[in-house]
Amino acid sequence: MSKGKKAGNILVYALIAALIAGLGGFGISSFSGGGTTVATVGDREITAEEYYRAMVEAIRAQEAAGATDLNFATLEAQGIPSQVRGQLAGIEAINGEADRLGLSVGDAEVARQIRASSSFAGVNGEFDRDAYEYTLEQNGWSVSEFETSVREETTRQILQGAVSAGVAPSQQMVDQLTNWLGERRSFRWAAFRATRYLAELEEPTEDELAAFHAENEDAFTLPESKRITYALLTPDMIAGEVELNEDDLRALYTERAAQYVMPERRLVERLVFGTAEDATAAREAIEAGESDFPAEVAKRDLTLQDVDLGDVTRDALGAAADAVFGLEEPGIVGPYPTDLGPALFRMNGILSAQETTFEEAEPDLRAELGRERAARTIEDMISDYDDRLAGGATLEDLAAETEMELGTIDYYPGVDAGVAGYEAFRAAAEAVTESDFPEIDTLDDGGIFALRMDETVPPRLQPLDEIRDQVADALLAERALDRAREEAAAAQAQLEIGGTLGSDAATVETAENATRANFAETGAPAILADAVFALEAGESTLVDFPGVAIVVVLDSIDPVDAEDPQNALMEQQIRAQVAQGTASDLFLYFAQSLTSSAGIRFNDAGLNAVNSQLFR
Repeated sequence: MSKGKKAGNILVYALIAALIAGLGGFGISSFSGGGTTVATVGDREITAEEYYRAMVEAIRAQEAAGATDLNFATLEAQGIPSQVRGQLAGIEAINGEADRLGLSVGDAEVARQIRASSSFAGVNGEFDRDAYEYTLEQNGWSVSEFETSVREETTRQILQGAVSAGVAPSQQMVDQLTNWLGERRSFRWAAFRATRYLAELEEPTEDELAAFHAENEDAFTLPESKRITYALLTPDMIAGEVELNEDDLRALYTERAAQYVMPERRLVERLVFGTAEDATAAREAIEAGESDFPAEVAKRDLTLQDVDLGDVTRDALGAAADAVFGLEEPGIVGPYPTDLGPALFRMNGILSAQETTFEEAEPDLRAELGRERAARTIEDMISDYDDRLAGGATLEDLAAETEMELGTIDYYPGVDAGVAGYEAFRAAAEAVTESDFPEIDTLDDGGIFALRMDETVPPRLQPLDEIRDQVADALLAERALDRAREEAAAAQAQLEIGGTLGSDAATVETAENATRANFAETGAPAILADAVFALEAGESTLVDFPGVAIVVVLDSIDPVDAEDPQNALMEQQIRAQVAQGTASDLFLYFAQSLTSSAGIRFNDAGLNAVNSQLFR
């Protein structure tokens, strides 16, 4: 099979997988009204069912990318329905061109494509007609409709191959890109950090704080937020009320014995050999100074991490226990038999036995057991609290009549203080609207909460009196950065008159043969990349970064290393990527031309009917 045909088949298999993926996930298993035409492209139609399926796939792609709380307004704001309609129109325009050319594939090829899909295999791994028909039926497809889709997709792949065949980038383009990515630059830099100057600064006056606050209102303005009232109950809030007896605490102490009573241990490495003679010879070589333990490890194609046993007790060492624990300082013993063969043991450190008495551990045990019992008590309360809310009780009622405590918070994304430190609370706060009724939800520490959105609070400037320390810190940070910039500028000025970078005691770091492709591996801050590749050899520049000013000096520029095999591989990858991108662009322009020539007419009522069912 040719590479082109194989690539086409892979795309068809992907199509099949997408087609049978199912339409369930959004509360609907199929679209009611599949006979409706939502658009025409030339003389070809796009049905409501086709548009619905494509929108479902687009929504799933958004969710896979991490999108939450999707609705049609959100999708429309991102232009997704328009993109879907454009894609479907392009497909039908290409199908129409294939019809005009008389291009298609036969039933045998369609059957081969379908039989090759594991999605329709039975228990024996072979194509199963019943499984095929059942899968299509469950997803709202008829056999003829699905097979037509496979036929059209395969035909489009043939047409695409014909349009894009033979596309190859020019050698000049490949050379330019290879040289651009592979050009090597060696440079030095010195970082002047603002924190270095903070201790030298005087505390700002009240007038300076007020002026800075007024000049930087955007920095101290809170975004639009939700004013939320919540009722909260956590195990820590009632742990002190839980009755605990000494027997329970001693039982927990016994259960945690490994934590509170730790026997003497050793830090040990074990190197296993094929025979006792080999192990003995290795130890003798080490004792004679002809080798050492790491060298013997390397001879067996192992690393020190491979032979590290960590900290072990006497019981874990078997026959070697007495010898290892008999050492009073680091050393090597053996060989001794192990399950894996004769082995040398190297002892690297002694960890003395440690014991925390019950009396010493009791406060921690009491806190742990108290929280555990409190969490169970809270779990038993959930049903009662839910019933109260369902019966019309408010959060204020819960706080007045139960152990729950009332609180308020102005929440916006990024707030994580107090109750917003709980992920479950933040998720609920993100989702809540003013029309929602409070309900009990759980926290990861066994606590519970319920919340209510009272109002939307518009963006607002925080008063200076409420954030005085924050304003002072910001002002001092700005002044410290200004000092850092001044020092960096002075260092750069010295370079221009023949001075040396680092003569002011600034630490100078270097990078050799940095390329655009490997810049991240040089250890230099990524923000320097653009500056480094904008300089000429011998030039310097000053780069600002949050909290630091950096002086960069470019020492040399060297062309791409033609002898480096990695650069030859990079050139091949560039050639392949440019060819693929050019072919894709060519076919895209071809599809756009066909779509424009055919003309598109949309049925807005039909489209709206589908859109209304997507999140029903």
